[in-house]
Amino acid sequence: MTQFIRLSLKDYLDELSSDKPVPGGGSVSAYVATLGMGLTQMVGRVTLNRKRKKDLPPAEIKEDDRRRDVIRKIIDSVEKAKTDALQIVDLDPKVYQEVMAVWADPQKLETALQNSFRLQADLSLLIAMANEWNRNMAELVSGSIKNDLLVSAALLEGAFRGAYHTALVNVKYMKDEKRRQDAGRAMAEVKNRFEKGEGIVRDASSRT
Repeated sequence: MTQFIRLSLKDYLDELSSDKPVPGGGSVSAYVATLGMGLTQMVGRVTLNRKRKKDLPPAEIKEDDRRRDVIRKIIDSVEKAKTDALQIVDLDPKVYQEVMAVWADPQKLETALQNSFRLQADLSLLIAMANEWNRNMAELVSGSIKNDLLVSAALLEGAFRGAYHTALVNVKYMKDEKRRQDAGRAMAEVKNRFEKGEGIVRDASSRT
């Protein structure tokens, strides 16, 4: 199978626009998530590269050092999530094809659906975490660069909605009622976690 993460953006888009079923929504959700995460990191790194004002009092220097340390930690945390999300760009098409290959075998299909669900559920959680880090970043940076955090938030929202609904599509076809209920509860918790952060970046970015 094609390694989609090795393709240029144009080539990926050409594959996406073709008559082939992969890459599809799950892969795209992961791709979009990595773009949002990358923007969060960019804002942090641009902020860290700014020179500190001269002649700051010791208390302000200490506070600026603390702020910069938190920004670095956010960048590192986002990097781990971004790496995992990027892998899903390639993993989702493989899992989709595994589901299609056993569609006529109820026993194997149940396992394949569970695997597909878990992949998108994991992606949903990664995005919810990235949304929280993006929100935290908005409290630590200033200037017009904060606008990029709004773009990041919008990308993460779109990616989350995609991953969330793709996960639930798999649940719809599961026959095991307990699995369906457990999966539904898990996704409700992740959705609640994500939605707690919605709008907060916009509020933070409206400040100077």
